[in-house]
Amino acid sequence: MSYAILWPLHFYGGFLLEHRFNLSRLTFRAWCRREAKQLAVSGLLGLVLVEGFYAILRQAPGTWPLWATLGWVMFSVVLARLFPTLILPLFYKTTPLQDADLSQRLLALCQRAGLSVIGVFRFDLGAETRKANAALAGLGGTRRVLLTDTLLGAFTPEEVEGVLAHELGHHRFHHVRAFLVLSAVGSWAAFTLTDILSRRWLALWQLDGLTDLAGFPCLALWFWGLGLVGLPLQNGISRLLEWQADRFAVRLTTGRAFAAALRRLAALNLADPSPPRWMVWFFYDHPPITQRIAAAEAS
Repeated sequence: MSYAILWPLHFYGGFLLEHRFNLSRLTFRAWCRREAKQLAVSGLLGLVLVEGFYAILRQAPGTWPLWATLGWVMFSVVLARLFPTLILPLFYKTTPLQDADLSQRLLALCQRAGLSVIGVFRFDLGAETRKANAALAGLGGTRRVLLTDTLLGAFTPEEVEGVLAHELGHHRFHHVRAFLVLSAVGSWAAFTLTDILSRRWLALWQLDGLTDLAGFPCLALWFWGLGLVGLPLQNGISRLLEWQADRFAVRLTTGRAFAAALRRLAALNLADPSPPRWMVWFFYDHPPITQRIAAAEAS
């Protein structure tokens, strides 16, 4: 329902604007197919979450905030492990990188960072967009290096190393674990606050309790509002971790290579060079790109 209501804005931002600035290469029909696939996957995952949430409410009415928090953390961990092997292939073709020299170079970079990966993989993003990126996806035995074909086609090996080194920094400093802890604390606070305050609006709306499905729209709107209130804090912490990953990338490679990679990424992705401070404070989970480039060049 929320997707249907927000579809015009989604279409404007995700299709019209992307084409206006020559970022997207998808036809309208291809965009609709991708949206349908994303909606199906997110709908299935959302159904699992909602059913699990209401099951916890019914089985543990007195201690549900604790169990719901544990369930959310477990769901996040399982999803992170399954993403590179089950979810990503649904949207993009993923194959081992054929460039043996670059693959060995990046595996050596991972070793210098003290991280083990199962391999370096390429996934085809160029049919959809000109944007480029790299990632270190998965946890434990599923962790792998992912490089877009747009990155491989436009960046020098040194710049690819710089982009990957930043992602290695997130894993080297356990940022995934930090965000899991942050998510657990935030979820527990949100669920506990919901448990306390819901007693007032349940009576107002003549609902039998939180397990009453008639109250689901109100509950969903409440959680959306809590997420919006907590967004500046979450993004502020994320920007601090991004700075730490940037500094690690500079130490692992060179400031010159990393700055060149950031500059090329900014040009490909049409990053705003100087966004308003209020927008950075509220919406940005990364520092502004010009600040990152300047810091890398000054190192």
